[in-house]
Amino acid sequence: MTTHPFQGVDDDAITHCVSCGLCLSNCPTFRITGLDSHSPRGRIALVDAVRKGAIDLDAGVRDALESCVQCMGCIPACPSGVRYDEIIHPVIDELAQSAPFKRIVRRVIFLPLGRPLFLSLLTGLAGVAQRLGVLPKRVSAPALHRRPKRRIRRTGTATRGTVELLTGCIMGEWYGNVHDASIRVLVAMGYEVRPTPAKMCCGALHAHSGLTRRAAQLLKRLSDRPDPSPMLVTNSAGCGGHLATNDVEAYEIMDFLARNIEQLPPTPGRVEREKVVVQDACHLRNVMAVHASTHDVLSRWYDVVSIPDDGLCCGAGGAYSLVRPAEATMIVERKFEALRTIDLDGVGFLSSGNPGCSGHLASHLPPDLTSLRVVHPIELVERMLGPS
Repeated sequence: MTTHPFQGVDDDAITHCVSCGLCLSNCPTFRITGLDSHSPRGRIALVDAVRKGAIDLDAGVRDALESCVQCMGCIPACPSGVRYDEIIHPVIDELAQSAPFKRIVRRVIFLPLGRPLFLSLLTGLAGVAQRLGVLPKRVSAPALHRRPKRRIRRTGTATRGTVELLTGCIMGEWYGNVHDASIRVLVAMGYEVRPTPAKMCCGALHAHSGLTRRAAQLLKRLSDRPDPSPMLVTNSAGCGGHLATNDVEAYEIMDFLARNIEQLPPTPGRVEREKVVVQDACHLRNVMAVHASTHDVLSRWYDVVSIPDDGLCCGAGGAYSLVRPAEATMIVERKFEALRTIDLDGVGFLSSGNPGCSGHLASHLPPDLTSLRVVHPIELVERMLGPS
């Protein structure tokens, strides 16, 4: 008896799809291609057909399935409650296992994650290559210049308790300024802040790329860390979404602020209300459903503007912008088209709570939008605390 691929996909998840098409407008790859095979319902149909042996898993089918950004924008849009993540995740895992060369390449790419010294060395080399103009634009993200101001240490007085900040890998090396802002805000709220131990990569990027074994190892290392705090906070939407998917309790930092906003001291920062455009990270919007917290918190001091595209993905998608740069660029260009429909007079900031989104947006900003500074929303909150 012949065993066809994708037998590990749950039958119920597939049969719940009635092919109504309401997911199409929320799918970034369908929006750029117009191909049903590059939509959630099209991919579900392909998976079902392959499982039943009706079609072969040829190069075209594989490409359609691997073209998914895994933004999960289709989940809240689906009236039938189809758990697309329960379909595409095992499919991506199986595709990765069946392509040894691609799997090895991705293992090499992600090798520095969870190895701070290795990541620091490569970051330094990448910075030099960037200044020499060797790296292509999509890799030459401003994140490579955004080195930590300091190695974060336990700080603050525990009048309200101790918060453990997930330092992570990419965040700790490229976005130390976001960690600094996070610490300052949490300390101002009355918390003692201590970082997670070194090498605490959560495995989000690995899981997104089908490297499930390594992702599980990293997640277990994080879960088994010594002396865990009951309040684990992350300022990376990708990490937060991965932890939530795997039932690891953690707070996204802007949601933590929204839940405890009364703990913020009076803010002597700027009096005039500046305009901020918020790009909702897919993990915050579609996985954790806490994207409104960023808007609620920032609206205390800023005039917050949403991009009028119903929260469509920006195309970063973990390592998606590296492995499928053409599609990622087309997706982010649609984001900028939507951004141009806003009255940008007086808008100085484009804010996103995910490092992948921030780097992808910043590295692709067209000339007419370079006046926008791409920042993390916690940095905008820190500004309101006044000078350090």
